[in-house]
This record gives sequence, C-alpha cells and structure tokens, in this order.
Amino acid sequence: MKVSAALLQLLCCLLLTEGQTEVPDFESNGKSIQPNIWTEVRDIRDMVIELKVKLDMAMKENAKMAEQVQELKKENSGITDQMKIIENQLKGIKKENEEQPKVAFSADLGIRGDLGPQSTEITLTFNNIFTNTGNSYNPATGLFTAPVKGVYYFRFTACGTQSAQSLGASLHKNGQKIVSVGQWRNHNLHRYASNGAVLQLEVGDVVCVKLLPHYTIYDSPDNLSTFSGFLIHPLK
Repeated sequence: MKVSAALLQLLCCLLLTEGQTEVPDFESNGKSIQPNIWTEVRDIRDMVIELKVKLDMAMKENAKMAEQVQELKKENSGITDQMKIIENQLKGIKKENEEQPKVAFSADLGIRGDLGPQSTEITLTFNNIFTNTGNSYNPATGLFTAPVKGVYYFRFTACGTQSAQSLGASLHKNGQKIVSVGQWRNHNLHRYASNGAVLQLEVGDVVCVKLLPHYTIYDSPDNLSTFSGFLIHPLK
C-alpha cells in the first residue's frame, strides 16, 4: 500500500511535469523504490504521452472531418438551391405550355372521283377530318381561321388522274395566293403534287386551298388529297 501510494504520487508528479525523462530519486520510510517500479512508471508515463499524442491527432482529424462535413453541407445546400431553381423553371415551362393554345388540323378532300375543271377557282372543302384540335378549321367552308397571333405551318397535297386534264391547287391567305402546285396535261395516272408554307398570322386571318381554274383534283377512300396545318408558336 505504501508503494502504491508512492507510485500514485509519482504519477501525479509526472503528469504535471510532462516531458521529463528523468524521475528523481526519493525514499519512502527510509527505503529506496525498487528499480523495476521506476521502469514501470516510465512505461506508464510513455503510454500516457503516446495516448495524449494520439488523442491530439484524433481531435485534429475530427476537426478536419467537421470542416469537410460543413463544406459538404454548403455544397449540398447549393445543389438544393439549384434544384429548386430548375424545378421552378420546369413549373413555369409546364404552365406556359398548358396555357399555350393548341391548334392543329388535318383533313382529306373526302370525295370519290374528280373535281373540275371549272372556269374559276373554287375553295376546296376538305371535309374528311383526321384532327381538328381547337376547331379552327371549318370543314363545311374549307377555311382555317387563326384563333391567335402566331407562326403557323400549312401543307397540302393534290392528286390527279385525268391524263387529258391538268392537276393544280394553291394555298391562299386572306384571298392572296401564297404557293401553288400543278401537273400539266398528258401525265400518267395518279400523279401527285405537294407544297407548304410557314405563315405569320394575325387573329382572324383566313387560310384555305383553292382549285386552280381549268385544273382538276382527284380523291378516293385512300385519302389522296389532303390539307393540314398547325400552330408552331404564338406571338405577342
């Protein structure tokens, strides 16, 4: 017990004087401490110092890891903010797309046989409807009326079978001829001609396809002569 008390006292002294390599000699009750005890004390002291060094290194590593965690949190926060911005942009695009008017139509002439020739041009009524989103095309009159200001695309195809007659049609905007197609006489059966145009229209502008004077057009249940159009994008 006396030796243990002396050892405890010595350990406290060593902890208070860290770094010393020599342990002073002293006597307890007139007897010298055995050398093997001093060896053990030095070993314990070295272990304490080593543990303290490891503890300091671990604390530094923990501090470094804490800094890295904070950096990761900042990066994650930045990514989260970017995701929110992208989500808001997508919501805006979706809303804009939902609010954008939907305009598209496609129709066939819907007759069996030939139409024409006639001395004057006539508006063709493509009354066999495939699609009429927005109901801007009137199959009874053959007229498409622009519901919104915007850029539109139109295309038409005409078929002809009479070898002694010419095939021809034209696309009109507000009564003005835009583009035409035609095949002159003495052609083989089932000849085709097609044309199209991108037009900027105001609200109420009218687009249609007309049969040229002295020309013919042919259709059958195979839907050979067609007229189509759609809104590319609205304009403000």
